[in-house]
Amino acid sequence: MPDKYSILLIPTVFFCLLSFFLPEHVAAAADKPEQQVIRIQSIYRNLTSLSFDFSQLTSTGGRQRKGAGNAVFYRPKDKPGVMRWNYTIPDPQVILNDGSQLSIYTQKDSQLIVTPADELQSDITYGFFSGRRTLLDDFTVQAADNHVVSTADERKMQVVQLIPRKPHAQLKALLLWFDKDFLIRKISMEDHFGSITDLRFTDIKLNTLPVDSPDTLTRLLQLDLPPGTEIINQ
Repeated sequence: MPDKYSILLIPTVFFCLLSFFLPEHVAAAADKPEQQVIRIQSIYRNLTSLSFDFSQLTSTGGRQRKGAGNAVFYRPKDKPGVMRWNYTIPDPQVILNDGSQLSIYTQKDSQLIVTPADELQSDITYGFFSGRRTLLDDFTVQAADNHVVSTADERKMQVVQLIPRKPHAQLKALLLWFDKDFLIRKISMEDHFGSITDLRFTDIKLNTLPVDSPDTLTRLLQLDLPPGTEIINQ
C-alpha cells in the first residue's frame, strides 16, 4: 500500500497537468526549465484522455516498497475531470478523484476512505484537484543536478527539478523526466525525511477513450464495493 503522501501527491501532479482552467500558453522554444514545464502543461492540458502503466518504488532509509498498476485520466465536456489509479501491487487498491472528492479503496482492509475536496483547501494539492493552479504557481523550476540521472534510459531524457514556493509538510522536491515529445516518463518525489518515491510510466496512450462518453465516465467512477466494506468519511 503506498504511503499517505504518495497517495496525495502522485495523482495531483497529473491532475494539475490535465486541469480545465489552465491559461493558454504559446509553446516557446523549450530550452529553459520554466519553458520546458510550460510546454509539458500545454500538451497535457489539451488531452481528453490519458492512460498508462506505472511502477512505483519508495525508498526510506535502507527499506524499499514497490507498487505497480495502471491509471486513467478522463476529461468529459463541461464536467470535472476524473482520475483513477488502479494499484495491483503490492495489494489491490483504487485511488479515485471525481472532481469533488477523493476516494481511496483498499481491498485488503475492506475499507473506503472518502475526503471531500473542500477539506483540501489548505493543502497545495487542493489547487491541483480543483484545476485552478499550474505547476509554476506553486513551484520554482530549475535544472536538475547531474547526479539524479542514473540509468541509460534516463540519459535519453530531459529532467527538471521543482521546489515548492512555500514550505510544504509532505514534499521537499519534485523531479520530472520527459522525452522528446514532452511526455512525462518518470516522477521522483522527496520528502523532508529523505524518503524518495519514484514512478515510471510505460504504455502511455493519448486520447484513446471515446470523447464525452457517459458510459466511459460511469465505468471509471464505478468502484464495485463488496458487501461489508467500511466507509470512512474524513
